[in-house]
Amino acid sequence: MTGSQSLERGLNILKILSDDADPLGVREIARRCSLSAAVIQRLMNTLGEWGYVEQDPATKRYRLGHAALALAHHVIRQGPMLEAALEELRQLARDHHLNGFLGVRRGDRGIYLVAVQSDGPLVVKATPGDPLALHSTALGKALLAALDDAQVRQILGSGPLEAKTARTVTDPERLLAQLRKARMAGHATSVEENLPGIVSVGAGICDAAGTVVAAISVAYPRALEPSLTTTIVAPLVMAAAARISFRLGFRGPSTPHA
Repeated sequence: MTGSQSLERGLNILKILSDDADPLGVREIARRCSLSAAVIQRLMNTLGEWGYVEQDPATKRYRLGHAALALAHHVIRQGPMLEAALEELRQLARDHHLNGFLGVRRGDRGIYLVAVQSDGPLVVKATPGDPLALHSTALGKALLAALDDAQVRQILGSGPLEAKTARTVTDPERLLAQLRKARMAGHATSVEENLPGIVSVGAGICDAAGTVVAAISVAYPRALEPSLTTTIVAPLVMAAAARISFRLGFRGPSTPHA
């Protein structure tokens, strides 16, 4: 087993434990990972030595350890962006029944950091740490729109891109045209391109230097929320993104007045 393979498997184990409310046994973890119990046990031993998992002496089941919890605490304590995004997304969920998300790009991959569910007629779920599609979600497009065309082409490749729905744009050049419009408009949209029936709107978040470091998006069911349109939702999302950017120190032209 290579070092990178062991790391990937270990991270997968940590995600499985974080997603489950109850401690899990080796055999259950092995089943979810499609690996042998012996391989999982060796990985659990290593993770346990470093404090990333802990075993209940009575049940022999595992849960996240103090080291993993310390990392989570560090991220929250050091993450004003997470706090600001949660406040904004919760308000959008409360006032407008919009499902909200915060995400970042790491290389050619997108990752959800925050997901806030609305109490509307349909819930769009995402778990923090889950991958997000850069080419078919409004959040992903908002992240890509911060790059120039050459950088986007390098990330997307020659295509065709994965078709999430019948409306997904799979041609990288067509997607680039969308991104150019998104840069001009200050927001990106995805109309049933990632999930059937779901519309989403996203906008980038800037740090103090004006660099887009993350993006937020909201999603709503097209048929069940006929009063919501991108014309109505886009200003809400852009204003929320601008307020988050303001709290990160950005004082650009789109910064809202305090």
